[in-house]
Amino acid sequence: MSIARIKTSLAAAAVLLLLVIGYRVLHLFVPGLWLPADTEQFQAQAGVQRVDPHLYDSQWFDAARAGRSDITDALLQAGYPIDSQTSRGHTALILATYHGDLDEVNALLRAHADPCLADNNGNTALMGALFKGEMAIARRLIDLCPIDASNNDGQTALSFAALFGRLDILAELVRRGADLQHRDARGNTALMISESQGNDAAVAALKAIAGH
Repeated sequence: MSIARIKTSLAAAAVLLLLVIGYRVLHLFVPGLWLPADTEQFQAQAGVQRVDPHLYDSQWFDAARAGRSDITDALLQAGYPIDSQTSRGHTALILATYHGDLDEVNALLRAHADPCLADNNGNTALMGALFKGEMAIARRLIDLCPIDASNNDGQTALSFAALFGRLDILAELVRRGADLQHRDARGNTALMISESQGNDAAVAALKAIAGH
């Protein structure tokens, strides 16, 4: 093969790779772009038969990201399994939490989505809310699962609140039973995490809660 042909092939491959990357980025950040304007196609399907559990995976998870409760509801009526998970273990509830849509979160909870299901890293929707700073959603979820449920790194909701400086919810977590002495897989308590980060405000808040 000539050098010119090799260069042409490499250029074509590079263009294809850029197109694929561009599609995935758009899909992630503009999920509503790929969704239909209404729910007619899902309703028509529901009238014929229950949907294949994975026939509408893309629309289901995009609806959660985009806050399209109409599509979420239509797919649920068509028999879509509410606690389906992506390849990363994200449920629709976790995705709605990450995208800060309290209305979608409430709609999924009313439809009995499991708030305690974790992703592949062991992170729950509550942990996701604390990570993203979605405090209204965090407070909606705070009483729905064991307060000291831990992820694969042994981190709890209290660990997340300390790690990401969510000071206004630290006391609420402790009042609900969060263990101030819980240690993650590295042996760190929430206080130790805050001290290692130099987060003086979190250190002071945790010490005040502990009565030191």
